[in-house]
Amino acid sequence: MSVPALRDQFGQSWPFPPIAGPDQPGWNRTWLIFIPGAYTPVCMSELAAVPELAEALSNEHVGVRLIAPDAAPVLRMVADQMELTVPLLSDFWPHGAAAKYYGVFDEATGRPRRISVLVDRSGAVLTTLVSTSGSRKMGDHLTVLHNEKQ
Repeated sequence: MSVPALRDQFGQSWPFPPIAGPDQPGWNRTWLIFIPGAYTPVCMSELAAVPELAEALSNEHVGVRLIAPDAAPVLRMVADQMELTVPLLSDFWPHGAAAKYYGVFDEATGRPRRISVLVDRSGAVLTTLVSTSGSRKMGDHLTVLHNEKQ
């Protein structure tokens, strides 16, 4: 399996797993939200809800990373257009390596499935959130965290 080589929307390399970052001091969990294609209507509708989700997750000391199969310049255009400040990471080459690592890559379409993966600081999977049809409700990420506490 190829080692994922993620780049953010600015073309900067990110370590794998993409957990630690200056925006997450002391946080111990991160949602990796896999997006099948950043510049599609369904994905853009999901991305529009991410800033509010990221703020709510920050209050829970949980990070969020968006991972898409698109090249970094495409992600930059989408991030700028949508005014996203959450890291939007390119899983472009080796193609889909991060999605394959987490078992969310769809070989038939060449894209990740619409799945979010909650990981700990080491990158180990704690739980997943799977969309079976259409766009994800971003608030479901918070519901999963709140259900964990009970």
